Amino acid sequence: MAEQEVSKEDQKTRSPQKYIRQKRTVSNIFGRYGILIVALVLFGFFSVMVPEFMTLTNIFIILRQSSILGLLALGLGVIIIIGEFDISFEAIAVFCGVIPVILIMRGVDNLFVVWTIAIAFGVGLSLVNAASVIYGGIPSFIATLGMMTVLSAISLGLTGGRDTYPAVFPHGFSILGRYMIGGLIPFPVVIFIAAAIILILLLDYSPIGRYIYAIGGNPQASLHVGINVKKVKLIAFIIAGLLLGIGGITLSSMLNVCNSNMGRNFFLPGVTTCFLGATFLKEGVHNPRGTVVAAILLAILANGFSMNNVPFFARDIIQGAILLVAIGMLAIIRKKQTG
Repeated sequence: MAEQEVSKEDQKTRSPQKYIRQKRTVSNIFGRYGILIVALVLFGFFSVMVPEFMTLTNIFIILRQSSILGLLALGLGVIIIIGEFDISFEAIAVFCGVIPVILIMRGVDNLFVVWTIAIAFGVGLSLVNAASVIYGGIPSFIATLGMMTVLSAISLGLTGGRDTYPAVFPHGFSILGRYMIGGLIPFPVVIFIAAAIILILLLDYSPIGRYIYAIGGNPQASLHVGINVKKVKLIAFIIAGLLLGIGGITLSSMLNVCNSNMGRNFFLPGVTTCFLGATFLKEGVHNPRGTVVAAILLAILANGFSMNNVPFFARDIIQGAILLVAIGMLAIIRKKQTG
């Protein structure tokens, strides 16, 4: 009889602990996979609202919509990982999209040449940002704000503020942005996924990637253990410029036209994608896997809003709210980690 009473007392004391463990498990799962869960819920919701939303064709349209945003967010994310910020990421991508069209209009019809030059501009401009921040000591927010202003003005001057395109594009110009593999899979999706995989391998499984994360976590400690902080930051800016250059040429290839405003809808979503992605898997740390999921989540929202005729102002309100929620979640996560 006494043993039974002890057993009952044990159950009473253990059950709250079991409940707490279960609660923590659910919290951890949602904390690590929350945006993936939200993306799946939204996909199901829009599929019920509009049956056409769930078709294979529309799924690839969503992935195509996420590709340019994802490429730009991947580039921005690398800069954020090292503890800096690049306001000019959208302007660099747009400029890199304008360059090929302008070169073609000036008689350069070799696609390899014009695309290489455009990507080189992306890397070069990002290096200018790096030099200003790393060696000039200018805060990244100010340095890249200046770069954004200059590039936006140059793009406006080159295009005259209107749609600009040659009489005839060289054969293959639209491959990057419009080609469909097997008549179904958009080529920009392949570019985006390939870039994400390469970046994941670089950041997670190479020494330079570990150095990049270490610098973002604690630059002073990284310096003390022998990491060349300036060199690693320079490499991070180069990687970002490469991704932004690829995103820019893919964008102009997709549109078959260039203008100074063709990237105006990528700034807020790009920043939102980065911060939202930091809540996935590596809680509080920006990472390419999270960026991919966040880009697809925002593409699902954009596509669902379009199919349901949601007003544009409402979309901006929701995107802004998502950004605030993402930043709030990061603040909570980091407070727990430091507390």
